[in-house]
Amino acid sequence: MHRVSVLTKGTTSFLPKLLRRNGAFIGRVGGDVLRISGAVGLAQVLAFAASPLLTRLYSPEAFGHFAVLGAMVNILLPLITLRLNWAIPLPREDGDARHVLALCVLVTVASAALAAALGTLAQPGLAGWIDMSLTDIWLLTGALLVTGLHEVTMSWLVRNRAFGQVASVRFITLVGVVGCQIGFAMIRPSASSLLLGLAGGYLLGFLWAAFQCRHALLDSVRGVTPHSLWRFAAEYRRFPAVATPSSIVSAVSAQVPNLVLPTLYGVAMVGQWSLAQRVLWQPASFVGQAVSQVFWGNAARLQWEDPKRLALLFLILNAGLLAVMTPALVLVWWGADLFGFIFGPAWAQAGHFAGIIVLSSFVGLAAHGTESLHVYGLNHWMAAWETARLTLVGGALGLAWSLQLPAMECVTALAAANILADVALLALNSLAIWRLRARTERAGADPAPVP
Repeated sequence: MHRVSVLTKGTTSFLPKLLRRNGAFIGRVGGDVLRISGAVGLAQVLAFAASPLLTRLYSPEAFGHFAVLGAMVNILLPLITLRLNWAIPLPREDGDARHVLALCVLVTVASAALAAALGTLAQPGLAGWIDMSLTDIWLLTGALLVTGLHEVTMSWLVRNRAFGQVASVRFITLVGVVGCQIGFAMIRPSASSLLLGLAGGYLLGFLWAAFQCRHALLDSVRGVTPHSLWRFAAEYRRFPAVATPSSIVSAVSAQVPNLVLPTLYGVAMVGQWSLAQRVLWQPASFVGQAVSQVFWGNAARLQWEDPKRLALLFLILNAGLLAVMTPALVLVWWGADLFGFIFGPAWAQAGHFAGIIVLSSFVGLAAHGTESLHVYGLNHWMAAWETARLTLVGGALGLAWSLQLPAMECVTALAAANILADVALLALNSLAIWRLRARTERAGADPAPVP
């Protein structure tokens, strides 16, 4: 009995002591998260306030067609950047990082041009599938270009831990997307207008981010040589070779419902599905992306300097993300009523879908907010997980098709598949951090002080 009390006392005193020892670090990270999430939160409030207007300007069919176009943007984006932007925070010297930045810009522009050419050739086949015009192809290519450049410049800001600037870029992007979509609806409320609004918002965000890191962009252009481009392309080849296919598999597994559901249930049902996804994406953008960027920026350094502190950061951020999603569980009981009241009676089915999807979003927000396997050099782990998730999601859709399940049961199967996948992702990241700690302890290295 005495031994149990000693163990209990030691356990309860350990956490406060750990928090006191790392108080300054936790406070700095918390401030970074609040800076980004505060700006993004205000943008999300404005975006959410405008959503009832969007649902009255655009029909479920327009949202459904846009969901397919947006899915194509997300699936093709890794091919535009080749995920080389993930390498920008990794070089220890800023000079080397500027060469990687130049490589990213060159690859993004060249890939977008190639996508435009191939898309033009493929347009007749796409028109037979989802009624995609040549104008849609060019809008899709423009959206890919500006989104890719947006990702590249954001990676540079994350490298420099300029989280205040990251926050302002995220604010301008999110508000810009909604504002442009409302503006273009006044001209023609179609799926093309929704896509053009998406591209317009990301263009505004990219221009502001480019202004923030204009000196780095100019220096990267001045110092670039074919030799330097080739050198860093070879050094970070694992990103195009492993991270890009992994990201494509990830995007396909996340977006394949938007591509398959129109065939099973029609475009209008996909419009309802996309609105539910759009609303539940709000907390993911509000807090999840802020946490992800802050965690990513710190993990690249802490994995070498102090893995124990990295583990503490991982635990605290995951607990916070789970707490953030808890109020959204109200949608399980009153989703249809809330959606019908806020967005109009035509969108009640989206509320039913949201009541199911929120269960997977609860786990997914934490799983993706602290995912950094590529930072730890475990791209092959991420690739294996992406393949497993695609298998689960594909299995859920195959089950719905073979058994001719109603739409609600199909959504339930998709939510269950995502929950299983995201629990596995949390486990993999936990294991990766534990391995980093074990490596440091075996080496007997003292962690470097973190300012």
